[in-house]
Amino acid sequence: MEQQVPQGYQQEEEGMPMAYSNEGSVANIVSQIDPSTIINNLDHALAGEFFNEKTNMWELNPSKKPLVNNACRGAIISYVTGILNNNSTLSIISQQQLGFIMEGVVESLTRMFVTNLEEFGFVPPGIGYSKGCYENKGTPDSARMTMVSNMVYSVMFLTLSRALNGMESRKIFSSLSLSDTMNFGGQQQQGGGMFGRMFGR
Repeated sequence: MEQQVPQGYQQEEEGMPMAYSNEGSVANIVSQIDPSTIINNLDHALAGEFFNEKTNMWELNPSKKPLVNNACRGAIISYVTGILNNNSTLSIISQQQLGFIMEGVVESLTRMFVTNLEEFGFVPPGIGYSKGCYENKGTPDSARMTMVSNMVYSVMFLTLSRALNGMESRKIFSSLSLSDTMNFGGQQQQGGGMFGRMFGR
């Protein structure tokens, strides 16, 4: 499922770096690149929905079946939300640290699926299903488990990779510095621009 580009966040084009619309506020830029849009798209995808550009609405897929049930979807979205936020994407992490984080993601999601097979709908419901007594018996739908887990892994990796070597934060402040230079023009030499004034330069 193709993810929507968060508002104000432009893809790289013809070798040019990504640009952020600047309204003179760091808070404005940070809100534009918040991973919440990506999480929202993942939530809809797990519910079996796609965005119809003709109606400008989310609609259920032709099969009328969600990818996972509400219990599984809720657990995944809660877990992902706790990791994918501005704090993570604006951090400065190395490739090794990203690898460690992804190892934790794979381990956590695998254990969550294996220990909740029946509740998450990966095996047929047992006699105590309606009462919340899960036996986790039967042959798991491993194909669907793999598809869902790989979807989550991809979303997590691609979003967290924005923090590699501080790439996201460097782009933001480079954009702000450029805008500051253009906006203040002749005043920059006297006052050092917005960041210069902040740090007494």
